[in-house]
Amino acid sequence: MAGVIERARVEGMQQGMQQGMQRGMQQGRVEGERAVLERLLHRRFGILSPETAQRLDQASAADLEAWAENLLDADTLEDVFG
Repeated sequence: MAGVIERARVEGMQQGMQQGMQRGMQQGRVEGERAVLERLLHRRFGILSPETAQRLDQASAADLEAWAENLLDADTLEDVFG
């Protein structure tokens, strides 16, 4: 019985570690997308306002991807976020 409990504990720990690693990798991807978009926006439009920086910090992965695509055709910063 003790062996079964130990195996279950080890499997639970492994699953928890794997889930944590996956969440960390996803968060790292989002942070990378945010950093690239911020650099591109700065290069194209100059220094970003604190409001724009905050908007980027709070954006979802889907928002960041959409804004990055908008940047290709945008004439203004408002066009990116529109």
